[in-house]
This record gives sequence, structure tokens and C-alpha cells, in this order.
Amino acid sequence: MENRKISMISELALSQDDYTIKVRVIRLWRQTSWNQQLRMIGMILMDEMGSKIECNVDKPFASLQGKSFEEYGDYYIHKPTLGLNEGAIKFVDGPHKLYFQYNTKVTKCIDFCGPQNSFDFADFQQLHDNAINPKISFDVIGNVFRCFPLEPAKDRQEKKITFKMEDLEGHEVFVTLWGRYADEINAYVSKHTGHFVLLIQCAKLKLVRDRPYVNNTYLATKLYIEDDIEEITTFKKSLQAKKGSLTSSVSRTSGSSIMYSLHDDFLQKNSFHQISAIHELNEGGCAVILGTIKMFEDTRNWYYNACKHCKSKVQIVKVSDETVNGLDQLEEKEIMVCTNEKCKDKLITAEPSFMIKVRVQGLVGVVSLTIFDREVRNILKLSAADLLSKYERFGNTSQFPIELNAMIDKKLAFKIVVKTFNVSRFGRSYNISKITDNVDIISALEKIEKKSRIEQDMDTESVNIIGSEFASQETVGCKDDTSHTADNTPVSNIPSGISSRTVNNLNSPPTSAKRKLVDVYDLDDDVYESATKPNAPRIGDGKVGGTTKLLIPKVEK
Repeated sequence: MENRKISMISELALSQDDYTIKVRVIRLWRQTSWNQQLRMIGMILMDEMGSKIECNVDKPFASLQGKSFEEYGDYYIHKPTLGLNEGAIKFVDGPHKLYFQYNTKVTKCIDFCGPQNSFDFADFQQLHDNAINPKISFDVIGNVFRCFPLEPAKDRQEKKITFKMEDLEGHEVFVTLWGRYADEINAYVSKHTGHFVLLIQCAKLKLVRDRPYVNNTYLATKLYIEDDIEEITTFKKSLQAKKGSLTSSVSRTSGSSIMYSLHDDFLQKNSFHQISAIHELNEGGCAVILGTIKMFEDTRNWYYNACKHCKSKVQIVKVSDETVNGLDQLEEKEIMVCTNEKCKDKLITAEPSFMIKVRVQGLVGVVSLTIFDREVRNILKLSAADLLSKYERFGNTSQFPIELNAMIDKKLAFKIVVKTFNVSRFGRSYNISKITDNVDIISALEKIEKKSRIEQDMDTESVNIIGSEFASQETVGCKDDTSHTADNTPVSNIPSGISSRTVNNLNSPPTSAKRKLVDVYDLDDDVYESATKPNAPRIGDGKVGGTTKLLIPKVEK
């Protein structure tokens, strides 16, 4: 087969049947049925000129040829056939896709001279300008500098993870990966700190409220996380040259900008506080609290107009229009202005976003919290735009949406951030960084809270015991005022400023700390419980009702 004429991918035509291509498999994925039977092999093939074509090996040829292929393997493929490339996502931009048929033959190649790989990287600015065809996959490489917690599977959705990447020019883009791809990123983040370079092969574009998100495909996507490949090495060198060094470029809070898994963030990285103790935190501190949303603090202002670029508040201002009306007067027009200085030179568009103030009650204390758009949408599965649109149809956009009442009596775990005004003004209203209704996390926090309360109760009880013990000792010798003078009362145990009558508290609980006077006085070795009562007989000393020994005073000569 090595002596047969080799066709380049760019030369393939519908008029040909008997041809051979020499290719490298630069991406391979397999699809199985519910009973784990191989249904299809998908591949992206590259020839020695770097041209690519997508290839499908369908059943039954998948079972026959499935073991022949491996990623980055080199092969001769004889007599494949061409079909239409009309999938929901094209992994190679072209009209044709290669298919296997009954007389297709595959043999290994040992002299492939083409490139190792071939990536088609998307430009981040093109993503923001919607200049990427959402029906064609692309490759993307960037520096991951912020990663949000892994979100568990819900309803019919798979688990997902969202993070932000930047390119060499500093353009940023959100990436959301699902299922096993989310697990890959989460596994890496849980073991490493700081930023990392990620290459995503066969990604796709999704627009969410006009904002571009990079997503994975169902099977074809592949992740290269800090892999030792030429493209990642070159990117890191360029990043190093661009920003001085990779370590300095990622030092913009690299330890804190990489977020942790939801479990770690709520149970390990941040300490749990009772609501009543939040005020003890310093500025910039974070705390995890547990509580139930009991009421809305403000039912008039439940949303605001947010900038689509940065989510800051957008204001409507009036400016003079250059056009002159018939009365030779300048007209005014309204424009949207973002309150964030970073958006000063951008065309501003706005969207309604949630900003809801609630009162949250914990086991100890009540606090005001402000919940923002992302967290409300996660709870309600609704957007502010959806609710406004609904109430506009009824002609009442000022009405507080009854759908928000679904938040009442929800027990949630909150991660809050202490701002300057919280410290300087003893503010009792906090912004929320994260919310979760994860049952396992809430259960674990309830155990922490219960343990904390038990420890506090034990501390309180021990203080009471010490107090009662203290009071008991001080009542010694004060039972009968008339029997003792100040000289023979153990006043060393009584704090200064406290009289013996004050200390003699009849309500003091009895404790084992009370001692007989015989243990206190060195001279009166047979004195027992009271100076006004006869002594009880002592057992085992051979005396019954013995008299007290008196010391004979020494007479001075």
C-alpha cells in the first residue's frame, strides 16, 4: 500500500472511489449504546500538509475497525467514501465528512511526515464580537485565573464548572464545562493552587444573554491542562514575556482567585460563625453562616439595570443631541452609562438583574443579606428579565413578583464578605459571595453548629460551677456571724470590697467544694461543722464526745 498513490485531503472529490489517504488521528472519541456496545468512532484526521477532515466509522464497521485506531496514530486508509458534513456541530469546517464502507481498508503507517497536531484557535475578541460561527467547533487556549465551585447535577442537567480565561492581550472569556470535563477541571483545581494554562480542543460557542460562553461538546472535546505540548509551552513563554514572569502575572491574588470546590469552600477554607458573632470579623474577612430566609426587607426594589459587560449598575442620563429641531433648540436624548470606570469607552447595554434584600434567621441571631442575580437564578431557575416580561403583559411592572416568595423559609448556607462599611459603621447588612442548598453541606454545618453550641453551653456551665464553688468557699465561717470574729474567718478567700454578708448567699448551690472547718483551721484540730453545736463523736479514735485540746499559752519571762 506504501507504493500506491496517496491523495491529499484537499484533493478528495465526489468523482473518486479508489483512493488512499495518509493521515494522523489528532482526535478520537467513541460512542457506545446503553449496553456498552460500540456504536460509532469519531475522528479528526490530518494529512501531511496539515489539512483536516472529520471521519465517522459507523456500526458495523466500528466494531470491525475499532481496535485499529488510537489517538496520534498514523494510518493509510484505502477506499473510504465521502458524505455530507451536516452535524449539529462541525468539528472541521468543510462540506464533506469521511465515512467507512464495506471495502475500506486500514493499515499502520510508519513514515508520516506531517505536523504533530493542528489547532484552530479562536480569538477572544472574535468571541465577544460574535464573529465565531456557533455551529463550527474551535480550539481555545488561555490562562485560567478564576474558577468557580463545581455545581452538582440538578434535575436533568449534568454537573458543571465555570471559570474565566484570559488571552495574551488580556481579553477574558467565561468557560462552562459539563459532566466529566467539569470533573477534570475540579480534580486539577483541588490539587493545585494558582493559575494554569488550559487548551480546549473542539470547543463550541454559546451565547447567554448576549454574553459569549465557551462550552464543551458532548464527546469530541479534549482538555490539555498544563500539558507538555508545544502550544502550551509557547503560550506560557509569551505570557511570561508579556507580563514579566508567569509567577508575577498570576500573583494578582493567585492564592484566592482560584476558588475551591463548593464542599471545601463552605466546610474547610472558611470558618463557620453564628450570625450573632459576624461583627467580630475584620474587613475583607469571609464567614460561612447557616440560616433560613424569613422575610424580604424591601419589596419595592428587587432588581436593577446591570451592565452586560461587568454587572455594575447602569444609569440613564440625559445629554444634548447635536441635531437641531425646528425651534433651533438642542434636543436631549437618554443614554446608558455604566458606573464602572472600566466600561467608560464601551457601548453600554443593560439587562435586569436581581438584587434582593432578605432577613435571615439562624440558630442565634438575625441578619440582613443582599442576594444578587446569579444566586437568585440558581435558587429560582428564573431570570429578572423573565419576571419583568411576565408582569409587563399584565401592565404592572411595579408589583413585587409572587414567584420570589419561593425563597421564604428556605434553609441555606451563605458565604458572606465583610466590607468596610460593616466594620466602620457596625453595619448589620452583608453582601453574599455564595449560596448553596446542598443537603450534605447544610447537614455538616448543622453538626458544626450543634457542636459549637454544646461547647458554649459547657463553658457557661463550667463558669457557673466555678462561681458556685467560689461562693461556697466564701460562706465558710459566715454561717454564724456571732460565733467568729474577723480575726478567725478565712477572709483571704473573699475578694476585697465584698463583705461576708454579701458572700453568704443562701441561693448558692451546694457543691463538693464545701469543707469542714477542721480542714481550714490549723489550731483547732477537733473543731467540726459549727462553733455553736456540740461536736459529733469521731469514729475510730477511742473517744466519745472528747473535749477540745487547748494550747497552753507560753508565758514570757
